[in-house]
Amino acid sequence: MKQLELVIVQFEEVKKLITVERVPQLRLAFILLDSAVELIMHRKVERELDGERWQFDELEKYRKMEQGGQVSDWGRRRIAELAPQVTSKRRRKKINDTFGAKVEFLVERDALPDEVLPVLSRLHEYRNETYHRDEHRVDVLLPAVLIYFDVACTVLSTLRPRWIEDEETGPELERFLRGMAGWPDPFKLPEYAAATLRSEVGLDLAAVRSSLMNHLLARLEQVDGFIREVMSFGRKSYEEAIEFIQWDEKDSPTDERDVLSWRERAEALVSVVDKHALFSEFAAIEISLEPFERQAIDAMIRIDEEINLQIDIARGK
Repeated sequence: MKQLELVIVQFEEVKKLITVERVPQLRLAFILLDSAVELIMHRKVERELDGERWQFDELEKYRKMEQGGQVSDWGRRRIAELAPQVTSKRRRKKINDTFGAKVEFLVERDALPDEVLPVLSRLHEYRNETYHRDEHRVDVLLPAVLIYFDVACTVLSTLRPRWIEDEETGPELERFLRGMAGWPDPFKLPEYAAATLRSEVGLDLAAVRSSLMNHLLARLEQVDGFIREVMSFGRKSYEEAIEFIQWDEKDSPTDERDVLSWRERAEALVSVVDKHALFSEFAAIEISLEPFERQAIDAMIRIDEEINLQIDIARGK
């Protein structure tokens, strides 16, 4: 229960931070949510791998014998039988080291619903930006935190805590135990707590959808402005301006159809009613757009530098 208490306290702190609606508090909320999700997934991975402990240990025994040239034909057959039943040491290390590998592993094991995979992966990237690089997606930080809180509740609901009889619990857990109807079942506590927390914070899907869609459309409007400004400096067509922006792009260059597609997909978000599908599609558009967006910004910098150079030459500098 102490493991559950750790994450419940984090959820409660996030609730307080969300109400402030300022970047410093929302940044902390994001970091706390990501930490809680990763801790829950770590515990779930431990349980999954513990379920294959005997097969893994037997496989390791026969492989050591094989390396020493002492394995029998029976041992070789057991290696062939056991290898598909266990998670390899290489994958275990990757799961231990990376957030994305944990999510993928748990989805494969049906320990997490598959619809959370793209959402958690993208939200973890947001967390890395705000935590490691001091980069904050200010325009979508609040809706992203609200979506992460909702998804984190889904992850919390799948946790199966280890119960120790007569274990002391703090007030954060006690309020959920008291709220459960009838005799409180500690093993159903995460599911009940997740449902309660989700209802207390809420997710206004229409508001979130509008915020995400408008954010994308504003960025696309800016990209379109960059392209047209490049056209004003001697590029004869929209497509030629796009080619100039990508002067160093050799693989999978963007074309005019891509720009049109991003806009159409962004506008189509207005009809998406599933919260996971909404953020998954938002993230997919964003991931597809951002490399060209960065190139367009770099192109504008190159043009500004060229203009300034020409001005300096004209002034005789």
